[in-house]
Amino acid sequence: MHQSSAQLFKKYLREKNISPQEFSQISGMPETEVLGIIKGNLPISNLRAHHLAAAFDTDVELWLHGDRKMKEKEVNHRLKQLSPVGSE
Repeated sequence: MHQSSAQLFKKYLREKNISPQEFSQISGMPETEVLGIIKGNLPISNLRAHHLAAAFDTDVELWLHGDRKMKEKEVNHRLKQLSPVGSE
């Protein structure tokens, strides 16, 4: 199963035993952005992906890929809701 960037971010924070506040200080990202990512309210922009990758010593694509997949799922879900009944 594919993890969203928010889920992946929370997993990394747990594994490294880092609070959102500590991550903000380590990464240079504002705490409001860190919390927004955790809550799933903020997408992973290119700049945020670079901050996450640098802080966790991972590849930028790891963070961008997860967010892109979640957006695709949301769009597909919305399209299914809009399709007329009986068109399936």
